[in-house]
Amino acid sequence: MIQKRPRVAVYVCLIGLLGVFTGLEPCHASAKAGASAPSMRALKIDGPVTIDGVLDEPFWQEAEIATNCIDLRTALPAAQQTLIRVAYTKTDIYIAIVCFDDRIDQIHATELREDRLFRGDDWVEVLLDPMHGHRSKYAFFSNPLGTRVDATQGPNGEFSTSWSAEWEQAARIESDRWIVEMRIPLGILNYVQADDQVWGINFTRKRIFGDISSFWSFDPTGSYEPRHFGHLTGLDLADSQFDRNLEVTPYVSVRRDENGQTETDVQTGGDVSFRLTPSVITSWTLNPDFGQVESDADTIELRDTERFLPEKRLFFREGSELLDMPNLLYYSRRFSDIDTGAKASGDWRGTQFSVLNVQGETVHGDTRTGNSSVVRVLQNVGDKSHLGYYANATEFGDGHSRVLGSDGHFYLSDDVHLLYQAAMADDRLRNEAGGLEKERKDYLGYVSLYYDKYPWEYGLRYRGITKGFDPILSFIPRRDVFGPSAYMIYRRRSAERWYKNSYAYAVSEYYQDSENQTTLRDYTFGTGVDLQNDLALSIGHAQDYHAPHHNQRTNLGMTVFKSDYWRSMELAWTTGTFETVGYHEFMVGKRLKPLERWPIRYEFTIRFEEEQPDEPDDPIWLNRVIFDYFFTDRMWLKSSLQHRSTDVHNISLIYGWEVFKDAHWYLVYNNVMEESDPESVQGFFTKVAYTFR
Repeated sequence: MIQKRPRVAVYVCLIGLLGVFTGLEPCHASAKAGASAPSMRALKIDGPVTIDGVLDEPFWQEAEIATNCIDLRTALPAAQQTLIRVAYTKTDIYIAIVCFDDRIDQIHATELREDRLFRGDDWVEVLLDPMHGHRSKYAFFSNPLGTRVDATQGPNGEFSTSWSAEWEQAARIESDRWIVEMRIPLGILNYVQADDQVWGINFTRKRIFGDISSFWSFDPTGSYEPRHFGHLTGLDLADSQFDRNLEVTPYVSVRRDENGQTETDVQTGGDVSFRLTPSVITSWTLNPDFGQVESDADTIELRDTERFLPEKRLFFREGSELLDMPNLLYYSRRFSDIDTGAKASGDWRGTQFSVLNVQGETVHGDTRTGNSSVVRVLQNVGDKSHLGYYANATEFGDGHSRVLGSDGHFYLSDDVHLLYQAAMADDRLRNEAGGLEKERKDYLGYVSLYYDKYPWEYGLRYRGITKGFDPILSFIPRRDVFGPSAYMIYRRRSAERWYKNSYAYAVSEYYQDSENQTTLRDYTFGTGVDLQNDLALSIGHAQDYHAPHHNQRTNLGMTVFKSDYWRSMELAWTTGTFETVGYHEFMVGKRLKPLERWPIRYEFTIRFEEEQPDEPDDPIWLNRVIFDYFFTDRMWLKSSLQHRSTDVHNISLIYGWEVFKDAHWYLVYNNVMEESDPESVQGFFTKVAYTFR
């Protein structure tokens, strides 16, 4: 009976939650979620616009102006205001942003590399929710140099810069302002062809001098959240021109690896993407090559679970935000060598979906070859809530891994949220010898109730995961765990007191296994403050029991010039015990730009461990230098140099050149070497690709 207790608990969680929500009827979004938010009207125009950062077209003088942006720290109108105008045609949305600044000499503008979040520059951000579902958004950024960054966010709050699209912008700096002009094609957005539409919209501005963030539609708890966006009205798009936005990108690559012997491999393949409807996009790939993707950051972490790695490969970008769940049943890094793949994702009458099929290798412990199908559906409930459904079937010649799941995010009020997730996994896998390695059904249950209203956030959670719940495509760091957790966060912002930002947090987790034995008991708390003189301080402590070990750690951190990314410097000290080893760890991090086209990030971490029997007491360290160098705006070198005390080094150099529009050449050098590993390898890779539009 003891063995069945966790399974029963998960059943109760699943049946109870589904029973509560079965009666909820899905409905289309309305303006209710942001009923008190500001509104602006878009101006319909004829003909194209020259995107040059000069607002000399007559219609810009006729367009309605949105302003009165609110300072995040004071909750009052920002001293340096921003003016926004929006116009549109049958094919494009045009946005003009004027950022007034009486200290234009202090403007920060150095970033030239696209699709990397601005950390040291002034910037503006346009946030769009074309379906007006109050759950998802597109984000379009610009700095004063006109460098582009784009991103998406799904209903579960995952903000992803891996999404990328073709759009146009230009910027210019004047004596008392800087100006951005954008052209966003309708063909890159999920939208509806109908008249009298209302979109969700918001604008954000970051001013490094003074460390000021301001929002047009302001809410102290979450101005970035679509439910707090303002409204863009006057959109008559019934006669908009549906653009399939067809992109065909064939490539040819040559790879040469040397690991004691030389191997040369010539590959060809390609990618195709196009829109089926204005709100549904599909992508197809044949033998995709990810050779120009940057290497993952090395670490010397003390951990007893698998490390999560972010996705950097372009094939997985579209619709990825929909597959984020409280417990990750889908982790795209499980796919390694892909032969073919197909995807479709989008919005349909209040429902969002992502469908994926991949043929190739998956790596989860062992490497297996087979076919994986993934279906994800999110159904709107009311103005802000949603229900989610997930199914996965991965079929191998020697078995299968299948998952069914459901989850939901419900707003019981504007500040109280209820989340749940439940899933069942059916695995049947054989080992290389043909013997049965795994054949069982396993279950997952999760529920969370939390309150979030500035300055407080706190919540209670319960998680139940049976011992074998580890599907091929999942990322489930801990299994055979049943128990509650709780957390509390308090934060304050101020423009007049001795601090700019302050916070405190506490987290507690308690898990038992299927035999009612305590396997994890964690207590973590900490606090931090950003002072008005731009010095940031933090302190934290944790007491962890991860059976059979008692771990503890204390950490202190300091950042000088925190708001100025390229002047800032980070220092941290940590001491504690992990399993049977006591340690002291020091870290230093520095960013600098010796030249405008040469940004550098340097990090050094060193750990001194207590001497162990039969083990050397030499310190363990990791040295990392990451830099880009821009020869021109269309030619760059990206580098990652990582070296560890254990004679492991990882050198990655990526040279990229947009020879002419839509034609790219990549030249890559990778060297991963460990003196004790005969499989250490260095390789060269070159790739030529052209995108037909």
